[in-house]
Amino acid sequence: MIVRWLPDGFSALILDMDGTLYTHQGYFDWQETSQVARLASHLGIHEDEAAAMMEEEREARRAAGLPKTSMANLFLALGRRRGFPIDMATIIHWREEEIRPAEWLKADPRLGEVLAALASRFRLCLLTNNPRSVGEAGLLALGIIPHFSSVIGLDDSLESKPSPRPFLKACAALGLPPASCVSIGDRMDVDIEPALALGMGGILVEGVEDVYRLPEALKR
Repeated sequence: MIVRWLPDGFSALILDMDGTLYTHQGYFDWQETSQVARLASHLGIHEDEAAAMMEEEREARRAAGLPKTSMANLFLALGRRRGFPIDMATIIHWREEEIRPAEWLKADPRLGEVLAALASRFRLCLLTNNPRSVGEAGLLALGIIPHFSSVIGLDDSLESKPSPRPFLKACAALGLPPASCVSIGDRMDVDIEPALALGMGGILVEGVEDVYRLPEALKR
């Protein structure tokens, strides 16, 4: 865990889902595989070809010195570069149809205890690059949905992290300015740096084991 910065008097925690509230590489990888399969079907090409296109787009970003970005942003960039029709509404629809957290995740009683302790001190918001319904289903599967006052998904902001818009949507849902919120996630360039740029706090974690330690880290 790396605590990048905590603003004075913060009162809310904005938490990422994948790689933060659970650690399950198989589920994380399957999400990408399922979406690449939908892209391949959409374009009428083989899945291997679609996967190669994704890797080419990632390599183009690296060569241009651009930071990592979300899969949704990669899909949109591919569409612009190669001239095929794809928009955020389509991406959201694919995710709503394909991603079923209950098939991969199970209740985490220890996480529930940790979040109950945090929710007694802070307001909690889930900020996910998946649609809100997928985020809510993930919280339900983990047995932690009662601890969250709000969930912001891709269909709420129509932009995915690291865009600042989802973070601002989360702050608005909490009714708080960015300086009263701390973003917690497993990717520095997607979850933490954009939040810091808005004046939010930021804590980088390496999975749910670090989240278990948050009550101690946030003692004040």
